[in-house]
Amino acid sequence: MIYSTGCEYAIKSVLFIAERARPGKYVLLKEIVARSEMPPHFLGKILQTLVRAEILVSSKGRGGGFALARDADRITLRQIVEAIDGHERIERCVLGFSKCDDLQPCPQHDAWMEIREQIYSLLNDTTIEDLAAALDRKMKQIKRRGPFIR
Repeated sequence: MIYSTGCEYAIKSVLFIAERARPGKYVLLKEIVARSEMPPHFLGKILQTLVRAEILVSSKGRGGGFALARDADRITLRQIVEAIDGHERIERCVLGFSKCDDLQPCPQHDAWMEIREQIYSLLNDTTIEDLAAALDRKMKQIKRRGPFIR
């Protein structure tokens, strides 16, 4: 996908925190790791990056952990992606050319510009609240259908 592994972990973690944290309550790193099997040291660094980007807040000590810095409907995928991967990941040349812009385009430049705009639109328009609602709908559909049997 377009996300780095670190960014995937960040999105999954923020979604997990959004689903679990309540006002005044925090989610422990070990809770996220236990449910996801993400590497704890790497995930800890990712979560601290999200704290510095003001997407999460953290608290040390008993009752501490991580929580959303603001409501889930005010945290976009783009904010998370840029906090972890930076905007360069999407902006860079799709073919890997070091110089690729409107003045010196690569062979895929024009087509990729349209795709890039669609990606930015998706990232800007999708919030953590949207992801949580979609995940909830999907889980309810799975429960209604029952287990998949071949």
